[in-house]
Amino acid sequence: MTSIMKRCARRLVLLIVPAMTVACHDAYDALFLDPEKSTTAKIEFLFTQGLVNADFPIAYGEWYWQVYHNVAAWAQVSGTVNDQDMMQPIGEQWQNTWTDYYTKAAMDMREIRVIYDALPEDQKASYEVYVHLGKIVNAFTTARTTDLWGDIPYSEAFTARQTVGQNLFPKFDTQESVYDAILKDLKDASDALRTLSVVHPALAKQDLLLKGDVMGWRRFANSLRLRLAMRLSDVAPAQAQAIVLEILSDPATYPLVEGNSQNVAWYMDPSWIYDHNSLGNRSRATSELPNNVLAPKVMLDLMVASKDPRLPVVFDTVFDSDTATPRYVGLPSSPDDQPATVDSAHFSRLNALMFRRNDNFPGYVMTAAEVKFLKAEAYMRGWATGNAKAAYDSAINLSVEMYYATYNRNSFAVPKATPPTPDTVTAFINGPAVVYDGTLQRIATEKWIHLGIVQPYEAWAELRRTDYPVLPPDRLGGRPLERTVRIVYPSTEITNNSQSYAAVRAKDTPTTRVWWDVK
Repeated sequence: MTSIMKRCARRLVLLIVPAMTVACHDAYDALFLDPEKSTTAKIEFLFTQGLVNADFPIAYGEWYWQVYHNVAAWAQVSGTVNDQDMMQPIGEQWQNTWTDYYTKAAMDMREIRVIYDALPEDQKASYEVYVHLGKIVNAFTTARTTDLWGDIPYSEAFTARQTVGQNLFPKFDTQESVYDAILKDLKDASDALRTLSVVHPALAKQDLLLKGDVMGWRRFANSLRLRLAMRLSDVAPAQAQAIVLEILSDPATYPLVEGNSQNVAWYMDPSWIYDHNSLGNRSRATSELPNNVLAPKVMLDLMVASKDPRLPVVFDTVFDSDTATPRYVGLPSSPDDQPATVDSAHFSRLNALMFRRNDNFPGYVMTAAEVKFLKAEAYMRGWATGNAKAAYDSAINLSVEMYYATYNRNSFAVPKATPPTPDTVTAFINGPAVVYDGTLQRIATEKWIHLGIVQPYEAWAELRRTDYPVLPPDRLGGRPLERTVRIVYPSTEITNNSQSYAAVRAKDTPTTRVWWDVK
């Protein structure tokens, strides 16, 4: 045998042996199942997995790349060293967000329904609760996704595992139709939970968000439905008003998040954060991005001028060497208004104890303050009967309370900011820059401050919907920069679903508004 033939033979053996090993291993696994591993998915475990995947607490990587580099800067809820590239989102930077939606939480919640439908009839009553909660989780994740991209594959998506009705190239549904679907799901889920008579015994343990509190889930569903209905205020006002009126006119049937004790938020043990790929750890991302967590000038100036009592727990001061005193200095968004070289030491930052050193910071999903702002807007528009000023004042009170409670969750034993007295908060609310004046601008501006960097996706969505607060134009070399108002589709979707993508190609730009953004 020649040397060449010998080498070929040796290589062939090296190829065959691993293949035989894998084949034998697979056969062995088929004959002898691991008793520690489940061979079928259980609904209660899928539900927990779906909650973890639903992005209730924004994960470290997402804070680092998507929020601080993009969304927070576009919403101007944190200050970032800016240039023309800042205004152009890179589709690949958002690839994981797109992929996670289609392969994780939304898929988990659909799989729950598939398994539920196959259950024996005598087991369905106990497991029914997961189907309804799954609709709420899906509505939350879908709303965030469509608010980022606009039209998305939805009605024909999530079928890759099916043997019947499989569609690997789903069409792009209009954002309008997606909203119609999730608004219906939220109403259906709320109505079903109201009359539910049996709850699965494992729910309290498996429900990492609300600990099995069915009333809490009802409040979440109705509050989320109210939020999404208000998104339609300018594009479909009649539809929005009908939903808002139904909810606000019948609080017994449609309870809402009304106090901070009812806030929907993800709380977790800090030690768990680090054991699970830093899930939800905004503090790490905040620490690693000193030039992306500066105080945005527009927000800071508004808070300073109004003597906002939240100011000491939202932003830190910087030392003014000229006056030898601490003061607040915000970073302008426009590149032309920023120094040629930004020294972050000369600008205020997000408060260290609140954001950078607070591993106990919850992942806020729905807050009472936001719900009160939604009510204030509904009453101001005349869409329901209620006192707009009272709702607005309550929203600010709840926001101040929530911010200080969150700030005091940090575990550092250093002198901390003292919570304001009720009289101080009242004086702030009645001050000329904040007092309710019957305008959307006043409500939306205070709501934007409340959402801020705590809920950056919501802050950006509301800024796009209302166009408040009015932001100064961004310019580079005197040339106006167009603001990003949506994310472009990732290249994988363009390549792998090209025929369906062709229908939305014309509006796949960062300056094309999503359906509800018509102002």
